[in-house]
Amino acid sequence: GGGNETGALDFLRRIPYFTIMRHSVQMQPSLLPQLLQQLGRSDQQLLSLINANQQEFVALMNEPVSQDDFNAAFQAEQQAQQQHPPAPGPHQLQVTAAEMEQIRRLEEIALPLGLDRQAVLEAWLACDKDEQLAANYLLNNLDDIRDGRPD
Repeated sequence: GGGNETGALDFLRRIPYFTIMRHSVQMQPSLLPQLLQQLGRSDQQLLSLINANQQEFVALMNEPVSQDDFNAAFQAEQQAQQQHPPAPGPHQLQVTAAEMEQIRRLEEIALPLGLDRQAVLEAWLACDKDEQLAANYLLNNLDDIRDGRPD
């Protein structure tokens, strides 16, 4: 593609959640319908805009996401949810006790199967913190997730 012309969906590039979503969908294209469904529940206007500009949306979704872009988006999304910057030192994912319990249960399923915590967190966040959806995603995409990770 040659054009960086500004389109109706250009603003999505600046939204950390969209970068995370793009990364997830590129690793697992079958996630897209679920993510769009969730988007429709949370932001009907945005979903209408995407539907009206499908070609642009597909082009945006196919733009590569570097690990740096993903990490930056992940941290920005966490900060936005927390409304304050993380404490100095290694960046920690800020979650409630109930959410921590969900992540722990997902790890109990995923870690013995050769997936790491990063894969669990990515799936959990991509599935809008829905434990059941994340578990299904991890189990249904084991090989793809493992193949997509450096050893």
